[in-house]
Amino acid sequence: MSTWFYVDSSQNRQGPATADALVEAFRLGQVGNDSLVWREGLAEWSPLRSFRDELGLADVSPVAVSLPPVAPAAVEPLAKKNNGCLIAAAVVVGGGIFLLFILAILAAIALPAYQDYVTRSKVAAIHAEGKSATAAVEAFKANTDRCPRDAEELGLTSPTTLGLEALAVGSLDDGKCAVEVTLGAAAHAVVDGGRLLWTLEEDGRWTCTAEAVPEKYLPTSCR
Repeated sequence: MSTWFYVDSSQNRQGPATADALVEAFRLGQVGNDSLVWREGLAEWSPLRSFRDELGLADVSPVAVSLPPVAPAAVEPLAKKNNGCLIAAAVVVGGGIFLLFILAILAAIALPAYQDYVTRSKVAAIHAEGKSATAAVEAFKANTDRCPRDAEELGLTSPTTLGLEALAVGSLDDGKCAVEVTLGAAAHAVVDGGRLLWTLEEDGRWTCTAEAVPEKYLPTSCR
């Protein structure tokens, strides 16, 4: 009787075993057609299927292997679900904080820019009222060949533009006619006390200069 050695389904070497024991192992599913076997006289280990006829395995039916009972699906603990909600809430809160941070940055950039825009607009309105006075001065000089003594001589009313504290008309030490406006805090604290001065040059042109007013708030003609 041949003595067999075989490798079982757990990849463990078994034997020596009789042919009947090997057949029984096949019937019980401990070995299959592809399991390696060896017996004396063989040059090497070979699949069991090569010896089906020799061992009579064609008439052997492996028993059905019963599967282990399937464990019921574990119910996720409430705490874990709560953890998921907490994580979602943390993401929402974190996103909200980040959004507030971005909005704060945008506000820090936009607010000063808007304030600068408002101040430039107020200075531009004051500049326009002073500029209109230069036309009256020019007409007065053309008719009288001299500069007006003050705004009253020109019939100019009190300034009404917001931020315009005073409007003066007269002549400079060199005899040139001039118009000067003084800015107040209503325009902006940064320009409070600043002045714009228009001077009528000998060639008939008006030049504008500024004092104590940041350049970024000035019209181009006064820079």
